[in-house]
Amino acid sequence: MKVSDLLLDGEWVIPVEMLEMIETRELPVADYQQDRRIWSDTLTGEFSVASAVENIRRKYPKLKWTNQVWNSSIHLAISSNVWKLMINICSTNDNMKRRKFSMASRCPFCKNCEEDLEHILWTCNYSELIWKWLGDMFCFKNQKYFDDIFNFAKIKSPVVKEIWRTAAFITAKDLWFLRNKCVYEDASFFGENLKMRILKFTTECDVRMKALMWNSTYDLQILKKFGLKCRRSKVPRVQEIFFHLPSNNQILLCCDGASKGNPGISRYGFIGRNEAGECIVAQAGGLGITTNFYAEVMAVLCAGEWAIRNDHLEVIFISDSKTVITAFMTASLEKKGASLSRGEIIYFTHRPPFLQSIEIEDQPYYRFN
Repeated sequence: MKVSDLLLDGEWVIPVEMLEMIETRELPVADYQQDRRIWSDTLTGEFSVASAVENIRRKYPKLKWTNQVWNSSIHLAISSNVWKLMINICSTNDNMKRRKFSMASRCPFCKNCEEDLEHILWTCNYSELIWKWLGDMFCFKNQKYFDDIFNFAKIKSPVVKEIWRTAAFITAKDLWFLRNKCVYEDASFFGENLKMRILKFTTECDVRMKALMWNSTYDLQILKKFGLKCRRSKVPRVQEIFFHLPSNNQILLCCDGASKGNPGISRYGFIGRNEAGECIVAQAGGLGITTNFYAEVMAVLCAGEWAIRNDHLEVIFISDSKTVITAFMTASLEKKGASLSRGEIIYFTHRPPFLQSIEIEDQPYYRFN
């Protein structure tokens, strides 16, 4: 069908089969104002230079490791060199060959294997000895790639995470610098000197490290090995809290919303309980692609609509969103709507079978801060 076929006496005529492909509720509502020019890349319709730049700029996938490389506890000279190693823009033999340069093809450390960045930093026998020495101090074994550096200290105290990240980045940087000395200055690999440099530079980064310790023997041993000062320790505070049911003729509506991304596929859910603690309603629904804030707000709005339809005028709303109401959450019902399409709802008039636990009145609960 041609565009000209849709014109009849100067007016647009849309065939019925095309109308069946369009959901009328998906069409924008006209504001009945005079036609005007708008900028479609902003919600307000007003042009801004920032929105224009955002529209034309080339976007790349977001990297997960940038915050660790450019952490404030790492000296900028170390971060910049580790950044180059992470994105592999170093002048290794394989990279130079792609640029038609001829260089020595053997590893300057072991003189056996062909040189590439992975071999220099991780798999060379000489490099493995350095990483084993560093890992033994933290009781970490077999670190082979940068992903191991990011993951090994996840369950450790903040100060250990900071020291490990700093020492590991310094090790990677110094291994590369030593490679350059071996290639361009005919230096030799001397492990003891390299270990002393790693310890020295890590100690000098003490002024940049601000993380707290757990005041454990492990933390104290790590600090002592690197000659670092003790840190302040944060003592966890245990707070006892209680759950209370609503008064007579009141309904407690616990609401929540969630989004797989921001924006992303969103869903909402709410649970209603009466003064006896009985679950009188549970509802979850899909919202399509929205933001987290929109999902949290829609959870409260949908709960309010249900209350009005069922003549419940004395209602208490509870939400875990600080931007909506006070922080609180009863159950992860909203996750049941994750697979629901936009506008699809699942509804219960009793406690759902997948809701295995629910709060009990006057039973103490504990919050750890």
